[in-house]
This record gives sequence, structure tokens and C-alpha cells, in this order.
Amino acid sequence: MPGKGIGALFDAAVAKTGRLVLFGIKKEVIVFFPRKKVLAVLILVSFTNLSSVFADTGLSEVEELKKEIAVMQERLNAMETRLRQSEMKTSAIEKEKKTAETGIQAAVTSLAKEIEFHGFVDTSYILNTNTPKSPNPRTNNFRIFDTDANGFMFNMAQLNFEKPISKESPVGFRTDLDFGQDAKLIHANGLGDPNDVFDLQQAYAQLMIPFSIPFVDTLSFKAGKYVTLMGAEVIESVNNWNFSRSFLFGYAIPFTHLGVRAYYKPLAEVPVDAYIGIVNGWDNVVDNNAAKTLEAQINYYPNDNLSFSIGGMFGPERADNNRDFRDLIDFVATYKVTDKLTLKANYDYGWEKNGATYLPSSGDSPTATGLDDKDASWQGIALYAKYDIYDWWSLAGRCEYFSDPQGVRTGVFVNNNGMDHLDLMEYTLTSEFKIFKNLIARLEYRYDKASNQVFFKDKVTANNQSTFAAEMIYKF
Repeated sequence: MPGKGIGALFDAAVAKTGRLVLFGIKKEVIVFFPRKKVLAVLILVSFTNLSSVFADTGLSEVEELKKEIAVMQERLNAMETRLRQSEMKTSAIEKEKKTAETGIQAAVTSLAKEIEFHGFVDTSYILNTNTPKSPNPRTNNFRIFDTDANGFMFNMAQLNFEKPISKESPVGFRTDLDFGQDAKLIHANGLGDPNDVFDLQQAYAQLMIPFSIPFVDTLSFKAGKYVTLMGAEVIESVNNWNFSRSFLFGYAIPFTHLGVRAYYKPLAEVPVDAYIGIVNGWDNVVDNNAAKTLEAQINYYPNDNLSFSIGGMFGPERADNNRDFRDLIDFVATYKVTDKLTLKANYDYGWEKNGATYLPSSGDSPTATGLDDKDASWQGIALYAKYDIYDWWSLAGRCEYFSDPQGVRTGVFVNNNGMDHLDLMEYTLTSEFKIFKNLIARLEYRYDKASNQVFFKDKVTANNQSTFAAEMIYKF
């Protein structure tokens, strides 16, 4: 049967008996269905006593058949090898993809866990016993945030996001978003509409040096918009002892800056640290001149109950004026007398070259003040005391004196109003109740006194005003 292939031989064998097994032939068919739709049919043929089965076909044809089977076996083995390699490669790619996806998800999850989210909602009601009426505006004169007389105020809702920094995690950021009537009063020049109830109070990136440097325990930097170092009080009422703010906070110092600031602590066991920075100036996002302002502060902590800080700002602040400096010295001391009683003092002194010819001092054209002294100065002192009666109830008092001789900081035209100076004093008593863990209520009485008739009373003016306030704060 020369020329016959393996298929013909099988057909011939089947034709003789109808069953291959009668001739001692075992036929197995294995079908593979791999992932890429590859169909491989493996035919394994084993022969027993081939000479008796194909005796009439001739020895040469049997040998030829054996060779064809051997070649087929080699090809099938090669196919199996390629299939295994393809499956292994596909599995490796899928594993790498899953590993990459898992790595990204893990990084995002880890970052999300490091970000802290906080905020509060602050609302109040202020009663002015002077009951100012038209033609006088219904306001509490010279107040910073509690400006509306005899009405409710939505002071502020704040959201802040922060990733703190450490040597283990040296890169971070912070963003403070303010909404409400207070936000309108802290707008920096060049950022948004002055009448907008939204303010981006802080937005900065921060970096801590993670490696060791001789005589450096901590060294970090922040760049962006951030609150001032100066003063004993802050913008957020929830972090102050009193509901209303001091004259010093409102008129002696700035609120925010845009620039770069460094923090330095030389040694862990040395109770001293310091800040230094370069900024656009007082409450300026867009600088109003070509010069820059230096900020600096040194803090000293002799023990756990006592701390001192002295800081300053130095640089020209008036529009298109790079020569006339506005300088400020700020001093704050805090003493924890007992577990229940804490005392605090704040002193500020500022001056500005040729400042008295510009009212307000941030203006860009002189006014006819008629003052002999063209230079301006201001100063004041505030004393605080807080006593924790219980964990849920505390009393806080503040007394303060602020002098603005030329009216530069308060914006009062001293000489044009028949005044030769302006002095302000105030006494404040605040009772705070922690109703729940996150809910705070305050009741406050404040008395303001001035050296001149600068307050409103009914339809006329007065040299004093008294207010009663109620405040509610929810923090989260």
C-alpha cells in the first residue's frame, strides 16, 4: 500500500474489523481549548505488536508510519510548550497589572488617611444698648467681626484640610476655606471681591527636612497664603477665649500674608524656636509696591507653664512707595498659674514713616490732615485671664488700652474732627459653656470707652458703648 498516509491506514484497519481495538490499537483524542481560542488536538497512538496488526501492509510502510507518528509527536510537544509559555506570559502581565492597580489604590488610600479634615460653624446675636438709629448706621463701631448692632450674624463656617508634616512624612499642605460675614472683613488685597462672603484664608504647601543636620532638630518651610504670627488672638472665634476680638487684633497687626516662611528649632532639649519669612506685606496677595516685608518671631518656653514670644514685621506697605517703612513689634506672654487659671498679656507697638499724611495709611495720596508730625505710630496692651470652673464651664476676662494718636490705624480723621488724638479702652467678660463635646455656647458683656465721641447712640454720638452677645459654635 505504497503512498498511503496514516489516515488511509486507519481507514483500512477499521474496514477489516470495524473496531481498532481488535487489532491491538489504542486511540486517544485530547482536545485543548486555551484562552486565545487555540484548538490543539493531540492524537497519541500506541502500538502493540505492530508486526501482527499490519503484517500484510509490509515492513517498510510500518517504519514510515512510525516516522510520521514521531514527527507528529514532536510537533505536538512544541505546540504544548508554546501554549504553556503563552499562558505564563499572559498570567505575568495580568499579575503586573493587578499589582500596579493595587499599588496606586494603596497610595491613594494611604494619602487619604493622612489628610485631616476639620471645621466649625459660628453664629451670634449682638445687642447694643446704645441702639444706634438712622441717620447713624446700625453698627457697633470699632468692632472687628461683631459689627452688626441688635441683630443675628452668621459669622463663619470654616472647612480646613491639612496633611501634617513629620520626618517620616515630610511633604504636606493646608487649606482653610471661610464662608460668612467674617470672611468679608479679612480679604487680602488682590484676592476676590471685598464684599464676597467667601475667603481663602490659608492655602500653602509645606516641607520638613527629613534628614539630620548638626544643630537642627526641626527645619520646615511653607509657601503660599497663611495667617500672621503676630498677636495673642486668631481669626477663628472658637480658638479664642472671648467672642469679640481686641482692638489690638483688629487695628495693630495684619491678618494674613502671602510668601515663604521657615520654622527652626535648634535642639530638642533647648526650649527655643523661631520663624522667619519674606512676604508681600500686610494683607496683600497682590503686592502694592515693589518691596517685600520681613517677618520674624522667637519663642521661649522656660517650663511647661510659661512661654514668651517676641515678633516683628519690617517693610514699606503703602501703594507705589518702596521707601517709607511700616514696622511692628509684638510681644505675648502666657502663664498657667494653676490647672484652672491661665493668664496672658499682649503688647504691640507700630510706626510708619510719613504715615500720618495718608489716611488710611494704605492709601496712595496725601490728605489735608494738618498734623505737625508726618510720621505715624500706634500702641496698645491687652491683659487676659481665663478660669476653668468646671470642665464644661469657664470664665474669661479681658481689659485693653489702644492708642492711635493720628488715627492712621482706625481710619479716623483726627484733626478734621476736632480731635488731637484717639484712645480706645474696653473691658470684656465671657462665660463659655461646653454643652456637648462639639457644641460651645458663650454669653458676653463688653464695654467700650473712647477719648472722643466716636460711637453712635440713638441718632447722636457718644464716647462709649455696651454690648451683650450670645454665640453658638459647632466644631467638627
